[in-house]
Amino acid sequence: MSTLLSPTKQLLVVIASSALVLSGCSSNGNGSSASSAVVTETETAAPVTSTSQSTTNAPQPSPTTSQPTTSAASSSPSAQPLAPLGTPTRDAKMRTAEGEFDLSIRDIRVAEHSTFTRVVVELAGTGTPGWWVDWTEEPLQQASGLPVDVSGDSFLDLNIEGIGYPDQTAEPGIDFGDFSGAGLVEEANLTSIFEARAQILVGVSGPPRDYSVTLLENPTRVVVDLVD
Repeated sequence: MSTLLSPTKQLLVVIASSALVLSGCSSNGNGSSASSAVVTETETAAPVTSTSQSTTNAPQPSPTTSQPTTSAASSSPSAQPLAPLGTPTRDAKMRTAEGEFDLSIRDIRVAEHSTFTRVVVELAGTGTPGWWVDWTEEPLQQASGLPVDVSGDSFLDLNIEGIGYPDQTAEPGIDFGDFSGAGLVEEANLTSIFEARAQILVGVSGPPRDYSVTLLENPTRVVVDLVD
């Protein structure tokens, strides 16, 4: 009984026979084959689906150029030290009181600064005060001439005019006595009031030196600056 071959097997037989014929025809003189045909069964590969996703780069911040910063302290001019008022000299200084005055001494204070020491006599009441100021060799009380115990090497005799007696002014003044010093000033002493003049003896370290006397307002003040 004859066996029928499938079309696929028939095709393989034909291909194999053809290969043998070609092999015999291509033999060289040495009897070796130049090449061998290899038939392999291949499979159709399934299409490859790419799983990679395109990525969009996030926008990068553009480079910034740092600007130099200048602080307020460095941009502003350096603070200048406080300077004495007026034009300090060693000479005696005088001013006449003006108007209807009814003044009293509210406070005496001393403060040290970088190049001078300031004495402030603050006044209350009405009127414009005057003064008579000079260096003195001995601290003596006005009118009586009695010595006054004041600490210091040199003594500035500060007399302020237009001052009423403490119990006769609209605003009572401070009591007589000593006031603490600072800087060049060792002590200040309100000695007395006589004929509308208040005397303050200022004890200073070292020899007499240049000073200025200035009138300031709101409130009324007589300011003495002693230069270092």
